[in-house]
Amino acid sequence: MTYNRKNTLTHRIQKTTTDTNKLCNINPYLLVITLTVLVGILSLIPALSSLMENTTIKNIGQILATTIWAKSGTPEDIQAAVDAAAAAGGGTVYIPEGIFLWNASSFTQTFWGRPTGVIIPGGVNVIGAGVNKTILQVIERAPDNALMFGVDGKGKPARISGIHFKGYVVDETENIGGIRLVDVKDFRVDHCIFENFDNAAILTRKQSSTKVHRGVIDHNIFDNPYKEIMENSRWGYGIIVSAYYGIKDIIWKPLDDYLGKYEDNVVYIEDNIFHRCRHSIASNEGGYYVARYNVFDSPIPPNFGIIDVHGVSGYEEPGGRGLEAYGNIIIGAEGYDASQAFWIRGGGGVIFNNTMQNILYGVGLYKENPNPEYWVKDLYIWNNSMDRGKLINNYGNYTENVDYFLYAKPGYTPFPYPHPLTLQDWLS
Repeated sequence: MTYNRKNTLTHRIQKTTTDTNKLCNINPYLLVITLTVLVGILSLIPALSSLMENTTIKNIGQILATTIWAKSGTPEDIQAAVDAAAAAGGGTVYIPEGIFLWNASSFTQTFWGRPTGVIIPGGVNVIGAGVNKTILQVIERAPDNALMFGVDGKGKPARISGIHFKGYVVDETENIGGIRLVDVKDFRVDHCIFENFDNAAILTRKQSSTKVHRGVIDHNIFDNPYKEIMENSRWGYGIIVSAYYGIKDIIWKPLDDYLGKYEDNVVYIEDNIFHRCRHSIASNEGGYYVARYNVFDSPIPPNFGIIDVHGVSGYEEPGGRGLEAYGNIIIGAEGYDASQAFWIRGGGGVIFNNTMQNILYGVGLYKENPNPEYWVKDLYIWNNSMDRGKLINNYGNYTENVDYFLYAKPGYTPFPYPHPLTLQDWLS
């Protein structure tokens, strides 16, 4: 399969949108590259959000039985509509247009121990009117580790789409998150904006040994404007992919069981923009993800890996299982001497056909876990372009052609793109 730069973020917005009449006259690829490189990072967000606003949000199969309109976008009204849809056996909740202010200190329920505004069971979709139309905004300091949405899948599907989520950051100690998805089979989070989340905008976790957890995160914007003014800023992740290390035999499978597949414990992350994040994507505890055709820019702080695989979650516990990363555009911070595109601290996978600009090191290889079982192994790196800098930072003293390889993995074929879950009625 041949990939080229036409298969980047905005090209796919144009091809997959249902509102072709509005988008066909736009050259979105040139729009993103021009705005990112020449105009400046601050103008990128409204440009892309307007494209998503013009996208008609449609439902997917299997959970169409009930349609309910929430009275408003407050947590209480969304929760009431979600509960009604769940009681009817599943369905779709639509949130109306408007700016809805959330008082996070009033969250009375918890999801996995975290104060949470809305808890959504598997089998229920929550769809807004569009990112510039449905805005859910936290307006006060949140309780520590609070969440706006928690999705309790129990092996069923769910979709969240067409919403602008706004967190509220004081000093990065409250650690508010946007959405946490646990054991959701075939989840989709798409055409949303996540702004100012000092924990992570999206957290996904495989927890159960008997429930399938997998899905796709596509056509979203992740941005942390607060990081421009906050001193000693360290957090502000885009996406964290994790699993429960207690089911190691299920999650720590051979890489060939993951590569190029859409299986349990695999999260696809495609056609998104990540802006002003610490780690735009990170994994831990056996989580596995595929990052393709995204745009990453302006990491803050600049010296952490933009795309990350953790090496350890606790003493001798596994870090991330690995990744597949291809077709991404990765732009370092101003003063490229502090930027690193990939920070691979354990696991393996493939990294190829990525375009890197203003990057000091393309791929940093580290030994973080005291257990050699979780060190970097079977990592293949090829056909990546850099305008400057050095491709490999072998801080962990790994051995080329034993632990990592600078050529294509034999027999590897990527999973079809765009992800089939992004196509309407794939689940029906």
